[in-house]
Formats: sequence, C-alpha cells, structure tokens
Amino acid sequence: ALAVVTGDDVHAQLPALVAAGHPLRHQDSGAPLEPLLDRVVSANAYLGAGPIAEALARGARVVITGRVADASLTVAPALDAFGWGQDDWSRIAGASVAGHLIECGAQVTGGLYCDWQRVPDYPCIGYPIAVLGEDGGFEITKPPGTGGLVDRGTVIEQLLYEIGDPTDYMTPDARVDFTTLRVETAPDGVRVSGASGRAPTGSYKVSVAYRDGFMASAMLGVYGVDADAKAEACARIVLERVAAAGRAPARWHAERIGASSRSAAAMVVLRMAVHDPDRRVVERFCRQLAPLVTAAPPGVAGYAGTRPRPHEVLAYWPALVDRSAVHPSVRIIGS
Repeated sequence: ALAVVTGDDVHAQLPALVAAGHPLRHQDSGAPLEPLLDRVVSANAYLGAGPIAEALARGARVVITGRVADASLTVAPALDAFGWGQDDWSRIAGASVAGHLIECGAQVTGGLYCDWQRVPDYPCIGYPIAVLGEDGGFEITKPPGTGGLVDRGTVIEQLLYEIGDPTDYMTPDARVDFTTLRVETAPDGVRVSGASGRAPTGSYKVSVAYRDGFMASAMLGVYGVDADAKAEACARIVLERVAAAGRAPARWHAERIGASSRSAAAMVVLRMAVHDPDRRVVERFCRQLAPLVTAAPPGVAGYAGTRPRPHEVLAYWPALVDRSAVHPSVRIIGS
C-alpha cells in the first residue's frame, strides 16, 4: 500500500494563525511575519516521525510526505519496527542521532571531510547505512566495495554538523543531548550509543518563503599592472552609472578575488551583485557591465556571452508555531 502524509502546508492558514495570536516571529530577528503576509509563497511545518510511523503501522510500503525533519525519516521506521512508545525519549534520541548522521548522505562517509586526503576513491564514494538496534544504538557503515571512509573522524565531524547546542539538539520527536554519546570503532564501521533525550518542545519549526525583490550578479576578470585598483574602479563606475540612470540599488556588494601585483600578468576577479525591490534598478546594473570594456580602465575581460539577467529572490523566514495549530493526516491508497 501507498500512504500520503499531509498537513505540513500551513500557507493558507497564515492569516488566521496571525489573527489568532501566532506571530510567527523570525527566529533570528524576532520580527513578526504579518507585514509580509501578502508576499508569502509557501509555508511548511517540519513534521515529525509520528505520521510516517502510523502509515507504516497501517501497512504502507511506501510513504510520501511533505515537509518533515530529516532525522524523523530514520526515527519513523524504528518506531514501527521496534514498537517504541512515542515517549521513549532516549531510544528515539538514538534514532534521531542516526538520522542526523546520514541525512547529508556521503558527508559521513568522507564527503567534505577535513582530512580528505585520507579518503579513498572519491569517484565511487559509498553512501551511508545506519543499522539500528532496539536499544537505540546503531552502527554507521557503507556498502562493501565502495569508496569513501567511515571512521571515528568522519562520524564525529558529521555529528557536530548543524546542531547548535550539543546538549539540546531539538527535533519534532525529541530533544537530544549529544554529550552522552559514545563513538567507538566497530568491525564494519563505527558504533554510536548512549544517546539521551527528553520530550520535544510544544512547537513545530515552520519554513516560510516570501518574495523579496530581484537580484543579479556578474564576474569579470581584470588583468595587468594595478589589477586590484582597476577592479575597484570598475565596481565604482558601475555603481555610479546605475545611480545616475535612476537610483542606487538598495543593496550592493563588490569583492575582488585573487592577488594583484605590479606584474603585467596579475589578475583579479571582480564579482558584483545587486539586490533591489524594483526589477528596473537591477536591469540597469545588468546593462552597465559590457560598457566597461571600452569605457573603464584597461584590462577588463570575461565579458563575452550574454549579460546577466535579474531574477526574483525568494527569501527564507524561519519561525515557530504551536503544535496545536498543525494537523498532520495519513491517507492510505491501495492495499
């Protein structure tokens, strides 16, 4: 049977949620979402493992779900297979750690590893397997004969990836304390055990995307003696010409990449980017790059091809909403 989990999409509910006293404040700035409601294009709550586990318990072989926390994809099969209670916090914490380790694929088998020179056969790197036990402990391994590396280093490095407070890693299923974990070498990989957990918070995280104007960027090579100074001048010329044609962009960034010297072989890469609510301002920036070839200091290159084009920006707004406002549901299709 096939199961579909819905309820993560709260876009249509946003005005009612705000009116009911859920400000959906930005988790960094604390600003309320209300002034942006007419610009929101999507809003999805990160559901936990519960609905997926329910679908598996009802006989589903395949579960299609909307937004769900990465680690919950590992927790749900464990809940179903081992019959854990929804409040078996430490074992759920262990499965959450397993999910956290494999959520970014080959990162735990040597991808992006700081000691990357020790990783064999990157072209055929193996993706990780988490072998869970009923006690919540697990082993991280990979398919035999594949490239990559699984050792304490790769596992611990991924363990520390994107966790915030290591004593309070928050998921929809449990709050996990990473400081009690034991990471040990095993015959076929690495054994992780000793997770401790407690009840999750009363909120779901919500990922909101909203329209936030337009942007464009471009890169040019600048060659020759005083390349750095010439690149700086080019950036200033573009900005002044855009401002003279109307107004300066709301946001502007220019950076020079590379080393300049007095040598005629010196090269600097100039990268420029602009962002503005008005598409026309960004279009003016895009039109000012080609003129640098003949109306700026010498040495500009990399202008062949089409000019950059404005594209719409969808910005990210992280917020929290009470669990009571989100209503996951499971639908079984077929038998």
